[in-house]
Amino acid sequence: MKKTKMINTEYPTIRSKKQLTTSLSCALLASLGLIVGVSAHAEEDYDLEVTISKKGEVSQNQVAFVPFAGDSNTSQIIQKDLQATPLKVTSEGLIGQPHSRDDLAATLPAWQQLGIPYMVIGSSKSVAGNTTITFEVIEVAKGRIIRGTQTVTAADSKTAAHKASGLIYELITGKKLDLNARIIYVEEQGSGKSKTSALVLIDADGSNKRVLTRVTDASIYSPAVSPDGRSVAYSVQLKDNSAHLWKYNLQNSQLTRLVDMKGSSLNPSFSSDGSKILFSSTVNGDADIYRVSSSGGKPELVMSGPYEQVTPSYAPNGSFVYASDHASPNRPSIYRYNFSGSPVRISRGGYATNPNYSPDGTKIGFLNGRSAAIMSNNGSIIANFGATGLDEAPKFSPSGERVVYSQGAKNGNLVIRFVDGGKVITLPTQGIAKSPTWVPSAK
Repeated sequence: MKKTKMINTEYPTIRSKKQLTTSLSCALLASLGLIVGVSAHAEEDYDLEVTISKKGEVSQNQVAFVPFAGDSNTSQIIQKDLQATPLKVTSEGLIGQPHSRDDLAATLPAWQQLGIPYMVIGSSKSVAGNTTITFEVIEVAKGRIIRGTQTVTAADSKTAAHKASGLIYELITGKKLDLNARIIYVEEQGSGKSKTSALVLIDADGSNKRVLTRVTDASIYSPAVSPDGRSVAYSVQLKDNSAHLWKYNLQNSQLTRLVDMKGSSLNPSFSSDGSKILFSSTVNGDADIYRVSSSGGKPELVMSGPYEQVTPSYAPNGSFVYASDHASPNRPSIYRYNFSGSPVRISRGGYATNPNYSPDGTKIGFLNGRSAAIMSNNGSIIANFGATGLDEAPKFSPSGERVVYSQGAKNGNLVIRFVDGGKVITLPTQGIAKSPTWVPSAK
């Protein structure tokens, strides 16, 4: 649809309050094309005709969040979501309570005096049993409404709020954020023959806990979720000390044994298209790396040697990383392999294991000695989150903006944090929590 572009000079002049109001009211709304999900928004930015007045120091990514009209709980979820990100979000010292561009017309010059780069205004309402949220992200100094009015809709207010928060974050930073992604982890309780090990699914705020499967006097290890979020592969170690590889269908609860091998099969990793699974196995004594169809079948030996090769993780480009003590016994390093040629060592000294790739292939979460850490694709340390007490590596969220890892060998917690900073979120669990990983939200 052809759109009428408003005046787009960098420093236009307001001729009268009436003219400003007219300019605001004439701005075109973005197309509202979806019943469920995010609206099909305009490609252009929409500009308001305003006077720009820069005052004082401006902190980059500072955001004024005006509590949304409508359901206060929905507004609070969005505000809490944004305040946990690396953005600097405030709801203090606001000038009125504008909820749309028309509400903002008379007070925008005063907002500009505050020197806050961005503001978020909007409202929510219930439509046919669904929650619909309409909002605008405004670059205050220029009076620019970034990509027009946005609308998201979902069957419940929390899901809709998380969608809105993710889109607000993307409009300001250019980075996608999946706040409706969930977490699967292993929860252990008890000891000896009364020990239980459960595969647990929760929302990323700790709510809606659901036990998928539980074993007694045995252990569940290293769950890995398929890229489409429909299934999870994991290992179950029995009393005879062998570990078998299984796949659980999250849609129908169907359980499938993936491989029938002697020895222990551990650390599954799905390929980016979900068709293959890498894993390590001790079927021949030392741990070697195998590949199998994600629907199961006969496994293929990928690499072997007279040393341990464990914890493989597929890269988005089809190669993979793994840990091996090839260079120094009992002191593993991380290597990259392209299914041909020679592996390339990428970690730089020290004890490094449990690697896993970020979705864009630029970063690797790993265990750096006893600490959860992140390295670049060439081995440079990006972040070190400290010892967790469980010797586990951080796992990247579906958009790569966040990580999750376990903490505490007795009173277990899940820790969620943004790679670039922001608020650290700690979720207490029952028993000991291990090996958390993300489940992408439904498209």
